[in-house]
Parts: sequence; structure tokens; C-alpha cells
Amino acid sequence: MSIVKFSFENREFPSLEEMTDVLLHEANEQIIRIDMGNMANTSDNRNYVKWRLLHLQYYFGNVTPMKVKSTYNSLWSQLYRLEHQDEYRHPYLKKLLEKVQHANL
Repeated sequence: MSIVKFSFENREFPSLEEMTDVLLHEANEQIIRIDMGNMANTSDNRNYVKWRLLHLQYYFGNVTPMKVKSTYNSLWSQLYRLEHQDEYRHPYLKKLLEKVQHANL
């Protein structure tokens, strides 16, 4: 009989529900810190949120529990908003945009 272990960053949780609560709380707190200006809206700070949400997505599979679905989706939406408020562009995308701008001159 195999026992499912729920872990994230060297922390183990007794259940998926507890891990979900902790990771959603941590992601939410990070978004609040960025929104309040206590942390910069950088890729590294947003990745803190993204990795927690992606980790939960892995465990949820195709079915997000109804109990946390609205919070989970809201955090993804807030992360998306933060990404678009920042001037960061992926290096490949940046080169493509520069080529398009120079071609239009």
C-alpha cells in the first residue's frame, strides 16, 4: 500500500486540504505585499506565487476542489494582473517585438 505524501519545499503536510490552505495563504500574502508596495513587482517575487499555484495544479489534476476553486482562480487572475503591470518581457518576445517595431519604421 502506497501512502500519498503532500510536500512542498521540504515541508510535509498531513493532507491535500492542509497543503492547499497553506499554499493559497502564502500566495495571497505575497500578492498583498506586492500590491501594498512592500515588495517590488519583479519576476522573482511573482514566481513565489506562481510556483505555489502550479504545485497545487499538479495535485489537483483536472479537477480543482469546489471549496477553493474561486480563491485559486482569483489568485491566478491577480498574478496575471501583476505580470501585465510590470514592464518585464521574456527575452525572446522582446527581440520579436523589436524586430516588428524596426520593420514598421
